[in-house]
Amino acid sequence: MKKTKTADKIKIAAQTLFADKGIEAVSVREIVHAAGQKNMASLHYYFKTKEALVKELLLDASKAMEDERTVLLDQLEKQGGPATLIEVLNIFIKCAVVSGDDPRNLSNVRLFLLASKEEPKLVSEAIKAHSGGAFFRCLDYMRNFMQHLEPDVIEMRLSLMQVYVFHSLSIREMALTNHRQPALWEGDRLLEELVITTEGLLLA
Repeated sequence: MKKTKTADKIKIAAQTLFADKGIEAVSVREIVHAAGQKNMASLHYYFKTKEALVKELLLDASKAMEDERTVLLDQLEKQGGPATLIEVLNIFIKCAVVSGDDPRNLSNVRLFLLASKEEPKLVSEAIKAHSGGAFFRCLDYMRNFMQHLEPDVIEMRLSLMQVYVFHSLSIREMALTNHRQPALWEGDRLLEELVITTEGLLLA
């Protein structure tokens, strides 16, 4: 079995606590204890400050989502670009659900939502840190498919869309983490319905 490095243990413990309690409510002492570390200095050794740790967690989560979004969007653009809004939404929404065995994958969306309220500057920096900018490229493509609407309506609906999508995915993370009604939240069916209903929200 692969041994988890101390820095990764701290990251996993911190993100779990942040997702459950909020960033401001979690102390350095709690993180160190949850990571199984005896020395309070361990977090400062690896991350200097709690804010720096939050920033690194956001960068990790953003990279995990944006890397796949970038690859899929680049592929679409090589074929002439997305032909439908559904194609864009599939990339935008489904890439927020990161696969793999990293325990943080079931709290990435919640981390971003909480940080958006408590540390919005760090969220902006994390999203902009990746050269592909697939998140914003997706939003631009959505705007192209909504040109029959007034500009202010488009921006309002894009804002509502993000609230709807990311809060839905956040609830999904909580349900799967706490094993509440897992059959409802597991698999591709829920994501397909989320994509379809999001299209309706944007184009209605």
